Amino acid sequence: MQASEFAIEQAIEQAPTIEVFTDSRHQVVPGNVSTTVYVIDRIHRLQQELSSDLPADPEPAKVLALQRFQRMDTHLSRELENAAKGLVQAMQYGIDRYPAIVFDGQAVVYGLTDIPAATQLYQRWQAESAEQ
Repeated sequence: MQASEFAIEQAIEQAPTIEVFTDSRHQVVPGNVSTTVYVIDRIHRLQQELSSDLPADPEPAKVLALQRFQRMDTHLSRELENAAKGLVQAMQYGIDRYPAIVFDGQAVVYGLTDIPAATQLYQRWQAESAEQ
Protein backbone atom coordinates (compact mmCIF):
# COMPACT_ATOMS: atom_id res chain seq x y z
CA MET A 1 0.00 0.00 0.00
CA GLN A 2 1.35 3.41 -0.95
CA ALA A 3 1.49 6.30 1.50
CA SER A 4 -1.27 8.21 -0.32
CA GLU A 5 -3.58 5.18 -0.20
CA PHE A 6 -2.89 4.81 3.52
CA ALA A 7 -3.68 8.50 4.11
CA ILE A 8 -6.97 8.21 2.23
CA GLU A 9 -7.92 5.04 4.10
CA GLN A 10 -7.05 6.67 7.42
CA ALA A 11 -9.11 9.77 6.55
CA ILE A 12 -12.11 7.58 5.68
CA GLU A 13 -11.81 5.77 9.00
CA GLN A 14 -11.59 9.06 10.90
CA ALA A 15 -14.53 10.79 9.20
CA PRO A 16 -17.25 11.07 11.83
CA THR A 17 -20.83 10.00 11.32
CA ILE A 18 -22.78 13.26 11.27
CA GLU A 19 -26.52 13.64 11.84
CA VAL A 20 -28.25 17.01 11.78
CA PHE A 21 -31.56 17.53 13.58
CA THR A 22 -33.25 20.72 12.45
CA ASP A 23 -36.53 22.28 11.44
CA SER A 24 -37.75 24.02 8.31
CA ARG A 25 -36.68 27.44 9.65
CA HIS A 26 -32.96 26.61 9.87
CA GLN A 27 -30.83 26.19 6.76
CA VAL A 28 -28.08 23.58 6.98
CA VAL A 29 -24.65 24.75 5.88
CA PRO A 30 -23.18 21.63 4.27
CA GLY A 31 -19.70 20.35 4.83
CA ASN A 32 -17.67 18.08 2.62
CA VAL A 33 -18.57 14.88 4.48
CA SER A 34 -21.58 12.62 4.23
CA THR A 35 -24.34 13.88 6.50
CA THR A 36 -27.84 12.75 7.39
CA VAL A 37 -30.25 15.66 7.83
CA TYR A 38 -33.54 15.18 9.68
CA VAL A 39 -36.17 17.92 9.27
CA ILE A 40 -38.17 17.02 12.33
CA ASP A 41 -41.01 19.52 12.09
CA ARG A 42 -42.28 18.13 8.78
CA ILE A 43 -44.99 15.99 10.42
CA HIS A 44 -46.41 19.02 12.23
CA ARG A 45 -46.36 21.08 9.02
CA LEU A 46 -48.22 18.30 7.15
CA GLN A 47 -50.91 18.26 9.84
CA GLN A 48 -51.32 21.99 9.37
CA GLU A 49 -51.53 21.60 5.58
CA LEU A 50 -54.08 18.80 5.80
CA SER A 51 -56.30 20.70 8.22
CA SER A 52 -56.01 24.12 6.57
CA ASP A 53 -59.38 25.65 5.65
CA LEU A 54 -61.39 22.54 6.51
CA PRO A 55 -65.15 23.02 6.83
CA ALA A 56 -66.61 23.17 10.34
CA ASP A 57 -68.91 20.21 9.62
CA PRO A 58 -66.98 17.02 10.55
CA GLU A 59 -68.17 14.83 7.64
CA PRO A 60 -67.13 17.12 4.76
CA ALA A 61 -63.94 17.95 6.69
CA LYS A 62 -63.12 14.25 6.97
CA VAL A 63 -63.68 13.71 3.22
CA LEU A 64 -61.55 16.72 2.26
CA ALA A 65 -58.71 15.76 4.62
CA LEU A 66 -58.73 12.21 3.23
CA GLN A 67 -58.58 13.53 -0.35
CA ARG A 68 -55.61 15.71 0.56
CA PHE A 69 -53.87 12.79 2.25
CA GLN A 70 -54.41 10.54 -0.77
CA ARG A 71 -52.78 13.12 -3.06
CA MET A 72 -49.49 12.85 -1.19
CA ASP A 73 -46.66 12.07 -3.56
CA THR A 74 -43.57 9.94 -2.97
CA HIS A 75 -41.44 13.02 -2.22
CA LEU A 76 -43.74 14.01 0.62
CA SER A 77 -43.80 10.42 1.85
CA ARG A 78 -39.99 10.43 2.02
CA GLU A 79 -40.05 13.74 3.91
CA LEU A 80 -42.47 12.30 6.46
CA GLU A 81 -40.40 9.13 6.82
CA ASN A 82 -37.30 11.29 7.36
CA ALA A 83 -39.09 13.33 10.04
CA ALA A 84 -40.34 10.23 11.84
CA LYS A 85 -36.89 8.61 11.79
CA GLY A 86 -35.39 11.86 13.02
CA LEU A 87 -37.80 12.08 15.94
CA VAL A 88 -37.04 8.50 16.98
CA GLN A 89 -33.29 9.01 16.66
CA ALA A 90 -33.45 12.30 18.58
CA MET A 91 -35.28 10.56 21.43
CA GLN A 92 -32.69 7.77 21.47
CA TYR A 93 -29.89 10.32 21.72
CA GLY A 94 -31.74 12.33 24.36
CA ILE A 95 -31.77 15.47 22.22
CA ASP A 96 -34.09 17.96 23.88
CA ARG A 97 -33.86 20.88 21.45
CA TYR A 98 -32.78 21.71 17.95
CA PRO A 99 -30.96 22.49 15.85
CA ALA A 100 -28.47 19.87 16.96
CA ILE A 101 -25.62 18.08 15.23
CA VAL A 102 -24.60 14.64 16.51
CA PHE A 103 -21.14 13.22 15.84
CA ASP A 104 -20.58 9.47 15.95
CA GLY A 105 -23.74 9.02 18.00
CA GLN A 106 -21.99 10.34 21.10
CA ALA A 107 -21.28 14.07 20.95
CA VAL A 108 -23.90 16.78 20.39
CA VAL A 109 -23.41 20.37 19.30
CA TYR A 110 -26.56 22.39 19.95
CA GLY A 111 -27.61 25.59 18.22
CA LEU A 112 -25.67 25.17 14.97
CA THR A 113 -26.57 24.01 11.49
CA ASP A 114 -23.18 24.96 10.07
CA ILE A 115 -21.53 21.57 9.67
CA PRO A 116 -17.95 22.84 9.19
CA ALA A 117 -18.21 25.04 12.32
CA ALA A 118 -19.74 22.22 14.37
CA THR A 119 -17.08 19.82 13.09
CA GLN A 120 -14.35 22.17 14.31
CA LEU A 121 -15.95 22.25 17.77
CA TYR A 122 -16.19 18.46 17.78
CA GLN A 123 -12.57 18.02 16.71
CA ARG A 124 -11.42 20.50 19.37
CA TRP A 125 -13.39 18.56 22.00
CA GLN A 126 -11.82 15.29 20.77
CA ALA A 127 -8.31 16.76 20.97
CA GLU A 128 -8.92 18.12 24.48
CA SER A 129 -10.35 14.77 25.60
CA ALA A 130 -7.32 12.93 24.20
CA GLU A 131 -4.96 15.20 26.15
CA GLN A 132 -6.59 14.37 29.48
